[in-house]
Amino acid sequence: MIKEGDQLPNLTLRSVADDGIQNFSLHENFQQKKILIICVPGAFTSTCHNQHLPPFIKGLDQLINVKNLNQICCITNNDPFVLDHWRSSLGATKITFLSDGNFEFLQKTQLIRNHEKSFMGNRLVRSVLLIDNLIITKIILDDPGKLDKTSFESVLNTI
Repeated sequence: MIKEGDQLPNLTLRSVADDGIQNFSLHENFQQKKILIICVPGAFTSTCHNQHLPPFIKGLDQLINVKNLNQICCITNNDPFVLDHWRSSLGATKITFLSDGNFEFLQKTQLIRNHEKSFMGNRLVRSVLLIDNLIITKIILDDPGKLDKTSFESVLNTI
């Protein structure tokens, strides 16, 4: 598993936004920037959709200003089409949604949690990564079935 001090993998994911689906190079877009990445197991899942992302959407400007961030991103293993539909359903936000549909980020980071009981297979661990000029400076992992350490309030107080 990746650890604090490691460089973020040099991968191209797919971003989804109002202007469509596009390739998104992590290294090109995050170089010389301070980025918060929220990793979630899946779009439309009850915890992600109802509890985890909405407070980040509501408090995005506060988090960016207080923690001097350039950008907040959300990565999930859903394909870009499902992710785009989820993004739209959550309402207007400046969060950048990134699809790891080929599981490359999951495999390179080893942030893997098995969700077979929910018929979702292997997915990203609910986690938050703080990136500073491509270096992972903080990793926060939630325990299985929990949303506490990566909640908006906890992240605001921890990073």
